[in-house]
Amino acid sequence: MRSEPIQIVLEGLRRRPVLEVTLACLAVLLLAQTLIGALSLSALNRLVVDTTADRVEVIARRAAGNIENGLRLGKPLEQYFGLRDGLQDSVSGSRGLLGAAVLRADGQTLAVQGELPDGAVAIAQALDGASRDSRATRRASGALMSVSDGTVTLAVPLAGAGGNVVGAVVLSASKDGEASRRLIVDNLQVLLAVTALVGLGLAAVFKYLVPLTSLAAGGRARFVVPLLALMLAQGVYAAYTISTFRTGWLEVTRNNVGLLAEGLQRDLNRVLGYGLTLNRLRGVEAPFSRLAATFPAVAQIDLVDGDGRVLSRADANGALDVAGLPVARPQSGDLALVLPLGASNSNPRARGDLVLRLSDDVIAAGVRSRALDAVTVVAVALVAAIEMLLLLSLLMNRAFASRATLPDGSRVGPDDESEIGRIARPVMFGFLFAWALPLGFLPLYARSLPAGGLDLPANLLLALPISVEMGCGLLTSLLAGSLTDRKGWQVPVLAGLAVSCAGMLACAAAGNLLMFSAARGLVGLGYGLTWMGLQGFIVTRSPAQYRGRNMTGVIAGLFAGHLSGAAVGAMLMEQTGFRAVFGVGAAMLVLPLAGVLVLMRPYMDRGRKQAGQVAARTRARLSDTLRLLCTRDFGLLLLGSVIPFSIAQVGLLSFALPLYLEAEGVAASSIGRVLMIYGLCVIYVGPLMGRVVDRSRIKKSWIVLGGLVGSVGMLGLYFNSGLLAAAAAVLLLALASCFAGASQAPYMLALPDVQRYGAAGATSVMRAADKLGQMAGPLVVGAMFGAAGMGAGLAATGIIYLCATLLFLMLAPARPRDGAA
Repeated sequence: MRSEPIQIVLEGLRRRPVLEVTLACLAVLLLAQTLIGALSLSALNRLVVDTTADRVEVIARRAAGNIENGLRLGKPLEQYFGLRDGLQDSVSGSRGLLGAAVLRADGQTLAVQGELPDGAVAIAQALDGASRDSRATRRASGALMSVSDGTVTLAVPLAGAGGNVVGAVVLSASKDGEASRRLIVDNLQVLLAVTALVGLGLAAVFKYLVPLTSLAAGGRARFVVPLLALMLAQGVYAAYTISTFRTGWLEVTRNNVGLLAEGLQRDLNRVLGYGLTLNRLRGVEAPFSRLAATFPAVAQIDLVDGDGRVLSRADANGALDVAGLPVARPQSGDLALVLPLGASNSNPRARGDLVLRLSDDVIAAGVRSRALDAVTVVAVALVAAIEMLLLLSLLMNRAFASRATLPDGSRVGPDDESEIGRIARPVMFGFLFAWALPLGFLPLYARSLPAGGLDLPANLLLALPISVEMGCGLLTSLLAGSLTDRKGWQVPVLAGLAVSCAGMLACAAAGNLLMFSAARGLVGLGYGLTWMGLQGFIVTRSPAQYRGRNMTGVIAGLFAGHLSGAAVGAMLMEQTGFRAVFGVGAAMLVLPLAGVLVLMRPYMDRGRKQAGQVAARTRARLSDTLRLLCTRDFGLLLLGSVIPFSIAQVGLLSFALPLYLEAEGVAASSIGRVLMIYGLCVIYVGPLMGRVVDRSRIKKSWIVLGGLVGSVGMLGLYFNSGLLAAAAAVLLLALASCFAGASQAPYMLALPDVQRYGAAGATSVMRAADKLGQMAGPLVVGAMFGAAGMGAGLAATGIIYLCATLLFLMLAPARPRDGAA
């Protein structure tokens, strides 16, 4: 019999197992290092942007403060005499500044210095919240910032006599290109060196330390050795990146403080030039205090004479006592900046130093933030690398194993049937990675779009795209089951990928909220088809005794793609904008398509044959479904656990969390990190909880425990706010998912009514209820936001979840009436 070309290649590879495994693992290492490098460079670029924005905001607020001094006296902004000269004095000598402007709140330009900043009108109009600029992001200080083509544009509000916003000061500056290039080149060199050294070490281990029999037999060394190599390479590079972030943060902060202090240094030198000495200066604590209040990184400012005596000291709260301070000449350091005074003055008593001491707490907070960026990069890259290693292990098993055939000579899949889930897992990972890219900013993007004729409350408008997507996913989830029965699993999977790609492209092109909601609905249609089609693959191809592990593997791939995609999408959005992320998501759907055509192709013919057999079975009638829904046990499971959890899950993760954290001044990348908590918990804690629940005789207790834990997490947001409180709520909701998710299906499948109805049919009904809760989640939480505010609205959702759990606890049977659960 003539061998196929692929078989010839595989035969050749079997003769060189060490070379095959080494090259494959090196390819995965290279891909993983490329990913971590790309994410790290993105984070470094954001570091440069943030530090540039800090510098520009300091200058802008200094200019705004000078203008507001006149506005407090009752001067109208439109009739402010000397506005242009004052603006020029405030920004003169500022490094890298391209242009500055003062505008009214309606966008009318009143004064310009240099070039009018790009987008100045739109960003000024968006400051008071009356309009939206999709390119601008709101900083924790309340300023708006937009980034384009190496330019940072920033706007700060001008408050009138009554405290209302009457205008804006808008500045634009170029990013520090030289510093950015230096950081990027240094990091690339370290990345390449680490990758090369670890790659050589990996090849040496496979060549000299790992037995050939272990590789050929599919031993653990195939997975463990490259995993350890990946962790080593990414750990070393992450440590260097954290050090780079700290050094860069300190350097830029010192430069920004020096930039601010230069103006104060010039003023003091001018006064000293009139013949005064340092010890005769009075009232210098006031400008010191104003400067410290303007820039939080400045802890205190000292005026020191030539002998090292501290003459004056002030912080953001005012003057400080200098009595009893030691006499010592100040020294520059990481947290101290020393600027000479009176250097050209002939009188030695007029010479001294202006000393600015940086806040250790503020610097440490900045370093922690950058370290979290680096840790996020490592986590995302490592999760993705593990998925690539699992795919590599699957491909190597196929390369080393012989193909099995049925007694009639027909070919079955080239894989162990107990590992069917490993085949679908890479496809699920790739699909969810692409789908989740825009997940962290959907409500934020929806808020930037015009309503498109929709007359709904604001919070419901923001929830509409997500709810439409979930509703469409509900419809196609039911349709996918029928398609799988009649035509095979591949039809809904391939159709879903095509529809999702079209939906992503439509999202990028949407011009208003109505069009965007319709586009998200298209994505939801594709999501339901692909997700349920892959579930159909597991159900039809996996033996009954292995369905649990195979389904768990697919769900792990789902959450791995979900958390990786959300974090990567948030970082991409900060660099490229909202619309580009949708385009990237559409392009990346090619990867799961390739997975279906390459990994799952051997199962397509067999799937068509089985589909005809399944379609011939008797189907449950609508009356039977209604009767099942009205039963005390199954109906209460849906109403007391499945639907409330889905409302809380999607309402918090996909809708409330981005809005809640943005209101707290949290960056988009931090929102992605919080979303990662949920996925990591489900991936790594969920299987452990599954084993514990399987050994438990009463599954109801775990369902109730999940409801209690999840509702407590939601209620906690009423009593605490901020990033840590949100992270704790997400963690508790993830634990609730582990408890309830591992126990709902076993509890349901053991019910006599379910067994009479049919296990597969009842599972479809439960999945439909799950989708119904996901569709209702954003609407319920959005309505609560409108009625009670963000914190109280989330707490009210938690109360609904808690009441439903207590209802299930009191009324649902602990065990099936005809047996044990």
